[in-house]
Amino acid sequence: MSHKKTSLRRQPQQKRSQERVERILDAAAIVFDEVGFEAATTHAIASRAKTAVGSLYQFFPDKLAIFNALELRHVERVHIMWDKLFRPEIIQLPFADFIHALVTQVGQLFEQPTSRIVFIQFFVSPTIFRNIDSSFTQEAIKFMAQLLKARNPQLPVQRSLILAEICVNATNALILLALRSNQTHYQEITTEIEALLRAYLRVDVGDDAVYQSIKPIDKLISSHKLNSRQNLILNYAFSNSEITIKNCEHMLPDVSRRTLQRDLKTLGDRNLLLCQGNTDQRSYRLNFAAINL
Repeated sequence: MSHKKTSLRRQPQQKRSQERVERILDAAAIVFDEVGFEAATTHAIASRAKTAVGSLYQFFPDKLAIFNALELRHVERVHIMWDKLFRPEIIQLPFADFIHALVTQVGQLFEQPTSRIVFIQFFVSPTIFRNIDSSFTQEAIKFMAQLLKARNPQLPVQRSLILAEICVNATNALILLALRSNQTHYQEITTEIEALLRAYLRVDVGDDAVYQSIKPIDKLISSHKLNSRQNLILNYAFSNSEITIKNCEHMLPDVSRRTLQRDLKTLGDRNLLLCQGNTDQRSYRLNFAAINL
């Protein structure tokens, strides 16, 4: 997608002018949504915005310029949606909830007239667009691939990209169909989009695939609810043949020796570490037999 200059005839400087531009854009989105781009007029938009048509022309030379400004608004809202989705609390949800959150966010996006009209118009009259082109679809595919990869880090990059390409293009086609339907059929299609994504993505990013992608040591840490220091100690012992109190002090220089000794004792009491030697010469190794790694 090319981020081109705004189509405003002049930039609003005062707050009141900025509010007027936003009101014009809000009104235009509704008018375009109700009658379509071709049938819409600047007079109808000005009337809906409760402003004089002359005031509209101060900022926009024609309805196409208004539409081009709506493109930028849509792009901004899509990026906000992506930011909401690319968060650990979403990525780490159980699979069905993850897909539901994804579909819900997309649904909320298209509750807004701006996104509805821009999306539909892109497939009807792409030549009128100034700020969105086919590269925006590629940007969406890239985002979706990153989202899937974040959910299952073991997913190969090429696999994540092909999954994302299918998801984005299939979903776009179904959303277009839904937006052209009545409300009942829209809801039916939305439900089927969610079912489709669950069926298609389950093998690669479903709960079983995600669980299998977690390293055994991470599963162990999660199951024992260890603190951050104990996590580091156990990971060190997993990666090396043994760990000593001096190793711990080197990793965690701001933590007292007594606290580190308590952490080591806790791990020993839970049978996660085996102790060897005495006092300062004492070392610890992972108890592979007891933890079944």
